[in-house]
Amino acid sequence: MTAPKVSLSQQAEAVRFAETRQRSLACGGTVRGERSKSVEEFDIVRLGAAARTLALFSQNEDELRAFLQLPAEARQAVLQHGPALAEICMELAICEATAKAGGPVR
Repeated sequence: MTAPKVSLSQQAEAVRFAETRQRSLACGGTVRGERSKSVEEFDIVRLGAAARTLALFSQNEDELRAFLQLPAEARQAVLQHGPALAEICMELAICEATAKAGGPVR
C-alpha cells in the first residue's frame, strides 16, 4: 500500500503543531480541547509523511547538499535538462575510466 501524498507544506505544518504541543506539555501545560478523530488521523498521516520525507532526505543528504550549493541557474538547468545531462555525464565517466585503465584517450 502506498502512503497518501502529502505536500511538504502540510508536513511542515504537522511537525510545527507537534512541536508546539510537545513544548506546551513539557512546560507543564495540558492538552486543551478535543479534536475530532478525522483531524487526529490526518495529523498522523502528515507526521508519517514528514518522517518518510526526512528519511529520504537523510539517505540522500550529501547529494541534496551538493545540488543546493549550485548556483540557482545551474540548478534550473539540471532540472530542465536532467536526463540529457545525466547521459552526457555517464558517457564522460566511461571515457575517463577507459583512459585511466590505459585505453583510448579522449
